[in-house]
Amino acid sequence: MDDKITHLNDLVEARRHGTGRYVGLTPEGPRVLAFADLAELCGALAVRLARAAAPGREAEGRKNVLIALGDPLAFVQCFFAASLAGLVPVPGPTRSLRHPGHRRRLLAILAASRPCLVVVDDAIVPELTALLPDGRTPVTCLGGPVEPRGGAAAGARPGAASDIGSGRADVCYEQYTSGSTAQPRPIAIRQRHVLAQLRQAAEVFGESRDSVSVNWTPLFHDMGLVTSVLRPLWSDYTSVLIEPRAFAMRPECWPAALSEWRATHTSAPDFGYALCAARTPRPQAYDLRPLVVARSAGEPVRARTLAAFSAAFAPAGFDPAAFKPSYGLAEATLTVTSCPLDAPPQVVEFSRRALERGRAEPAANPSDARVLVSCGLPMPGTTVTIRRESGSGRLRAGEAGEVWIAGPQVAAEGEGGRTGFGTGDLGFLWEGELFLLGRGRDRFQVRGQNFYSHEIEDVVVAADLQLRPGRAVVFPAETSGGRGPALVVVAELRRSTEPLTNAQERSVVSAIVTALSREFELSAAPTLVPAGTLPLTTSGKVRRGDCRQRYAAGEFTSGEAVAAGAEGH
Repeated sequence: MDDKITHLNDLVEARRHGTGRYVGLTPEGPRVLAFADLAELCGALAVRLARAAAPGREAEGRKNVLIALGDPLAFVQCFFAASLAGLVPVPGPTRSLRHPGHRRRLLAILAASRPCLVVVDDAIVPELTALLPDGRTPVTCLGGPVEPRGGAAAGARPGAASDIGSGRADVCYEQYTSGSTAQPRPIAIRQRHVLAQLRQAAEVFGESRDSVSVNWTPLFHDMGLVTSVLRPLWSDYTSVLIEPRAFAMRPECWPAALSEWRATHTSAPDFGYALCAARTPRPQAYDLRPLVVARSAGEPVRARTLAAFSAAFAPAGFDPAAFKPSYGLAEATLTVTSCPLDAPPQVVEFSRRALERGRAEPAANPSDARVLVSCGLPMPGTTVTIRRESGSGRLRAGEAGEVWIAGPQVAAEGEGGRTGFGTGDLGFLWEGELFLLGRGRDRFQVRGQNFYSHEIEDVVVAADLQLRPGRAVVFPAETSGGRGPALVVVAELRRSTEPLTNAQERSVVSAIVTALSREFELSAAPTLVPAGTLPLTTSGKVRRGDCRQRYAAGEFTSGEAVAAGAEGH
């Protein structure tokens, strides 16, 4: 890639002669936005955005444009148009404001970002306008993606300050964290961070003009934006975009699209691979042989998910070595580490007891084993170190502590300099690769022993087929004198046309209690709730803090809440 590209606008301009394209899959068929048309179409749209944003921008100097569009191609156009207009795109959630979680998140982002313009789908313009307290932020819609038409629009080129505003914003976009345990936080992703990440990804994931990516992750999240929008433009290849709701309703649409478009690259969180493996009726009907990178990131990578997906799609020619577990976070633009392109991921059984002491050692017997999947090696130019949780003192290989990162793509505190950035994630380095244990804030102690919420929740949802994968929350019970159950468990039941009988609920509760006693020697008080009860982030993660508050307020109830296990646990 030409070293003269120092800004996203340069990349849009450089692709006037590109061969890549964005393909939006819709019920009516695929819609195509060629890279060669981007400069023309987005330049024309930039004029509209600049005019609409002018009152807030000129009066208060605000540059942010909040973009909450459900149509992937409309989002892509608006994102690049905002950049061409010298504005700063702020990706926002796209679901209806009637959804409480999305409404709260959108309002929180509005309050934090103070945009000079909000671009949303037509249907929510009146509702959102009524919610804005000061009336000073204009709300508009695109009315769908702008179609190629040539003519006068072709004259709107990047850098035409008289038409689309002055200056090239140093901040490429403002990304908000998912807000799984707190309010979403803004991270200013600058041009240099984005370009560094794109160079890294092209090298590590082997991306070229011959690549084809197929993805369904939302574009307002860092994984969707970087993987589905920015990386394809950098390496000039085709990016096929599945609407997230389409995947949620019919998970098999993902492998179908991978097969039809002969995809070489794809990315998703662990739950996506698990859902697809469980709910694809005829995996042998698809051809996944061209797939060389199946990136798993965004949440803990589970060995059983890799095994289940590999087994389910073996008849489709899927190569398990294509799995590339990765570690990343919004503060680092996206990716920090990933498994090597030419090797399968490491899956290692470590000793639980040794990990309790802060050391990584191979397990001597299955009863002491904790299976962990490697998140791979640092991206080029990136440094990953493990420090004590106090932040002082660098630890040696095999010693567990907080993960610290530094690199040209790191946009958080330290700006990738010598001090680096403490991620709050706990893990260790083993044979040069990063293994994660969990989030520091999601760790708790029972009888002086450390546990991680996600590890116990995995065991809960696997205890009975009536439980929804990824829809459980655990936290220590507030007991007096060490008596009573050690854990509170709130778990969602699968959606069903027939409600469970009391006897069936007791059976599910008993299965949870037995599984936690067997795996962790922990007693529990499970509560079963209907599907859709637990509050989630926009990326589908359970909001543990909210769940704990709602449980304390007595908002979670079920027909049966059974505690079992040994006294004093």
